[in-house]
Amino acid sequence: MEFVKEELDKLQECAGLLMNINDIAVLMDIDPDELRESINNKFSEASKAYQRGKVQFIYEIRKQELDLAKLGSPQAVEQMHKYMIDQKIQENG
Repeated sequence: MEFVKEELDKLQECAGLLMNINDIAVLMDIDPDELRESINNKFSEASKAYQRGKVQFIYEIRKQELDLAKLGSPQAVEQMHKYMIDQKIQENG
C-alpha cells in the first residue's frame, strides 16, 4: 500500500500517541489489515513512520525521566540505570 506524505505524517503522529492500528486505520479511513501489513513490512515507509512515532514518544518520556532523576527521584534514577544497562547490551550486540 502506498501512502502520501500527509498520511505518513498522520500515521507517525498517531503512533506517537500510542494508538492501536485499528483506531489509526479508522482515522485514516483505510483498511486495518492493509495498514497492519504495511507496518509489518519493516522496509515500507509506513513502517518507518509508525516506528518513528513510537520512538519519538519514548524519547519524550525518557527526557522527562532524566529530568526527574537529576532532581533526585529514586524511581527515575533506578529507571535510568536500567536504560543504561539496556543501552550497553544493545551496543554489544
